[in-house]
Amino acid sequence: MTPEPQRRLIVFTGSGISADSGLDTFRTSGGESLWAQYDPEVVCNFDCWEENFELVHEFYSRRREELAHVAPNKAHFLAVDWEKRYNAELITQNVDDLFERAGARYVMHVHGFLSAMRCVSCGAQWLFGYRRFDPAGDRCPKCERMESVKPNVVFFNEPAPRYAQMWKSLESLTEGDVLVAIGTSGLVLPIGQIARRCPATTILSNLESAETPRDEDFDHVIHGRAAEIAPKLDALVTELMEN
Repeated sequence: MTPEPQRRLIVFTGSGISADSGLDTFRTSGGESLWAQYDPEVVCNFDCWEENFELVHEFYSRRREELAHVAPNKAHFLAVDWEKRYNAELITQNVDDLFERAGARYVMHVHGFLSAMRCVSCGAQWLFGYRRFDPAGDRCPKCERMESVKPNVVFFNEPAPRYAQMWKSLESLTEGDVLVAIGTSGLVLPIGQIARRCPATTILSNLESAETPRDEDFDHVIHGRAAEIAPKLDALVTELMEN
């Protein structure tokens, strides 16, 4: 007798899952937030980052310092629990390390990793931690250049090398599998279109209903603060994965 194939669970997350941990999000920040103090088209643009080298590193140094003072919330720990229980695949658009700090074994960061650096000259990548970048002392550990050291975050107009792996995982979902989207606007990656075409059972969990992604593109919708609706979300995923 051939055993039934194991159901797969993919958890796809955006910045909303980390908002409850105190991190500002790019699209909803304002006032005194870090994002409101810089022009993203300048500090997050691959076409001009070298011309604005000091400003770019100042911005990302402040983001790393901000990250050092927050902690994972219940939604992060829930996703990690799914990884342990169901071998869930964690795919995130976020560049923070909150899943890792919650105990995740592996996270596919499709837009890079804030606490790491990359040398655009030789291709080296290395962990950098939460400290500020120092132009006077920080160099690429491989080629020892300074001016080509860039935060290991995917900028506007820069290729995203993990996209191919991400699309392969999403497109391989079949009927019986489960796709959960948490805290994503669907503006960078069209998770609503993905869910609509996906044969798997799909779940959307954002703060509230919005024009994108649309609730009707998903089989199940549980809105609210990510940390607060974690028990309801867990109950639904458990039912789908175990029945």
